[in-house]
Amino acid sequence: KYKIPQFQHGQAYLTSHRVCWLDNEDPRKHSVAIDLKDIDRPELYAGFLSSSPKITLYSKINKHGVSSLQQKSPYSPSSTPTRRQSQTRPIAPTPTLGPNATWVCPICSFSNPIPPNFDPATANANTKIPKCQSCGIPPPMVLVVKAALAAMSNRQAKPESPAPAGPIETQSFGTFRCTRCTFENHPSLLVCEMCGASLVTAADKRLEVERGDLDRAESPGPVLKELNLNDDKIESVKLSFRGGGEKIFFERLKGAMVQRKWLLQSAPPIPRPTDSKRATSPRESFERRPSDNLVGIAGLERRGQALRESNQLIIGNAFEDLEALMTSAKEVIALAERFSSQTADGDGGSSEANAVVSALGLTTTKDMLGSDTLYISELSRNLAEFLTDDTKGVLRKEGGIMSLVDLWQVFNRARGGVELVSPADFSKAAEMWDKLKLPVRLRRFKSGLLVVQGRDRTDDKTIASILAWLKDLHFDPPRAEVRWDWTLYGRGVTAQETAQRFGWSVGVASEELEMAEEKGALCREQGLDGLRFWENWIVNMPALMI
Repeated sequence: KYKIPQFQHGQAYLTSHRVCWLDNEDPRKHSVAIDLKDIDRPELYAGFLSSSPKITLYSKINKHGVSSLQQKSPYSPSSTPTRRQSQTRPIAPTPTLGPNATWVCPICSFSNPIPPNFDPATANANTKIPKCQSCGIPPPMVLVVKAALAAMSNRQAKPESPAPAGPIETQSFGTFRCTRCTFENHPSLLVCEMCGASLVTAADKRLEVERGDLDRAESPGPVLKELNLNDDKIESVKLSFRGGGEKIFFERLKGAMVQRKWLLQSAPPIPRPTDSKRATSPRESFERRPSDNLVGIAGLERRGQALRESNQLIIGNAFEDLEALMTSAKEVIALAERFSSQTADGDGGSSEANAVVSALGLTTTKDMLGSDTLYISELSRNLAEFLTDDTKGVLRKEGGIMSLVDLWQVFNRARGGVELVSPADFSKAAEMWDKLKLPVRLRRFKSGLLVVQGRDRTDDKTIASILAWLKDLHFDPPRAEVRWDWTLYGRGVTAQETAQRFGWSVGVASEELEMAEEKGALCREQGLDGLRFWENWIVNMPALMI
């Protein structure tokens, strides 16, 4: 209600540890800082008519019921009259509890001692009160407050100075007057004996009279010329925002209260403004998308994008300042360990990888063999064993022939991403098959394509299998109507159809068809629908006519 003249024009600042107010005219003298750890909760008042928006900071109450929000600046109140000192009534001494102060349990009527540190002036719902020593039931707060006030009134000394001039109406502290019928009730009663009205608020009103507090005028109140800020107990502090900015300040204040950077350990992440159109974190947004069930390349790209967004968020929050880095130390360390496990070759990872390689039969690594020649020869034997293994059936799945590039991909994938073979070493190992007389051979086509096939597979066998397939087409009617006698001449085939028939790649099928053409077994037809290969009826026509 009262305005402090020295604290009316300034700027409010928020840090990770405190709320600061700096005066525009004399910031070194009239500046205040409030630690966030001493604030229980903030409340926002939006303002009404001529009333400015305000943010109220409520103090925390410790276990003794005392406010933790206290003024820490060394102000000197020697020449500053306080609000209570400005009154005509002298300050009443603070009554204390006697050693025999007790409260009577309403359940079992047992007399329990009141704690000596119990202060009825600051007692509230958060104040801890010992349970009844007989039945163990906690007493009502009003009952203990009334008993404490009654004990304090019995010990209160008589005033040394005479009463001021004029008749002053006094009231006995041993009873409570009902506000409805003015009947004097016993202090231990909760309701009036005459009219039944509640006496709960009587303790608060009695306490105000004891402490010498007088009711102040309602708003708008007067402006104090001076004010002592050295009060021991401060229940709340209000910040008035006459120039706006209270909403964003309140949001940042709530975020700082949630994050609690002053703890510097296990602090929660920085809260962000809620948005109904997007999720709160990259992982949640990735989980809530309807296209989570994507497979293949799209699914891998989506998962990688979500992981990159999550890592970027963690690193961005951690390196905002030193304190944020300390609070996010656990997440950063976990992220670094994950990156290290993916890229580094630790002892544990190597042993596990070697176990996988041993299970696959790929036991040769470059670290095991010191000599490059020995490594290439052992790698060549491993490749031959890998190709001829009936359980894997690598060559059988590819129609008995596959390109060297495809074999390099399949072989490295089978090693589980550990001790991958370089293309140069792989090519050298494949060239040693003939020297080591292994059951596979490396073959080079006219175009330069390198393929791998079994040593028992020759060009004549390949041509025979192609011609046998073309002869079967004499009995298979074509899908569309043709102008020639297909039962006599058959039909032409493309490289795609050949690859689908024998399980080859398109490149290998093209090379095999051209090889058969060079041998005279096939002939080509270049048309609008592409290149087709036919049986060479030009050579076999006389024999067919006969």
